[in-house]
Amino acid sequence: MTPIAKAEAVADCSLEHAFSIISNMERFKDWFPKVMSISSANKLPHGEVNKTYVERVSLPLRGTQAIEIVVKESVPNRRFVTEGQLPPLLPRMEIDLAPVDGGTTLISWQMFSRSANPLVKALLLPFAKRIVQRRASVGVLRLKAMLEQPLT
Repeated sequence: MTPIAKAEAVADCSLEHAFSIISNMERFKDWFPKVMSISSANKLPHGEVNKTYVERVSLPLRGTQAIEIVVKESVPNRRFVTEGQLPPLLPRMEIDLAPVDGGTTLISWQMFSRSANPLVKALLLPFAKRIVQRRASVGVLRLKAMLEQPLT
């Protein structure tokens, strides 16, 4: 896998709260830029391996695209991993959570490409890295703000 983007933030919330928001991919549109909508495509509960979603995202030069997203790994309050069926990039999102002093949570967000194609690596990934890194920087700050909202 090839790294595309990385962003981190420390949120003033519990690990449990952070994981509950992150593992519900229907909330992804609330914090990640250019995600137009995302909906469940099967009846598995959020946060369960093989839970599937359909994401509609705005992509440069391609407009709005529907992408199937599948949960590949889910360790409650620690790690959440998805893979998207978007050739030729084949994205993989990994979010790791860790406790920090005072009950806060470190959120480490990363995006990778699963493509082994040398042309994709040479031609597409440099372009994708710039775009996804900008979105990730904004998205993780939005997630932090969302997680720190008072619970109602």
